[in-house]
Amino acid sequence: MKKRPSVEIRPATDADFEAMIDLDQASAEHHAAIDPVAWEVPDRAGSAEFLRRRHAEDPSRETLVATVDGRVVGMVEIAIVRPGVAGGAMRRVPSADLGIAVLPAWRGQRIGEALMQVAEAWARERGAEQMILDMAAANDGAQRFYERLGYEVYALQMRRSLR
Repeated sequence: MKKRPSVEIRPATDADFEAMIDLDQASAEHHAAIDPVAWEVPDRAGSAEFLRRRHAEDPSRETLVATVDGRVVGMVEIAIVRPGVAGGAMRRVPSADLGIAVLPAWRGQRIGEALMQVAEAWARERGAEQMILDMAAANDGAQRFYERLGYEVYALQMRRSLR
């Protein structure tokens, strides 16, 4: 296992916004390469608007950034949710829904693992009983990463083109 560089995980600030756009763009490029039917890479302005809108719609959402030598190299966004619908059959367990991104040059250096550890602690402190996330079925590397951290597949989504 690679030695983790000296990483600081902290809440994002307004000064991190440009780096967060870089991370959103890198994540979009990664996903579009894996599954171009479902994903596309927005322009930089689109990524910026997406990030602003998501945080405005859910002010309880937290963004944590990973820095190495003062440079933002990764982020995780977390929100406390109750999956399912009130009155529905699915148990409404307090959960933390997350999305994570690490710059390509920093992948494989345990930055994601450090972000996940802090995200899980953040969620636990806020009453979450489980972590949930979604990913593209073709993203084998991400699935191996999450399984190594103890995550398990519990649901699947399917699609069929109508064109």
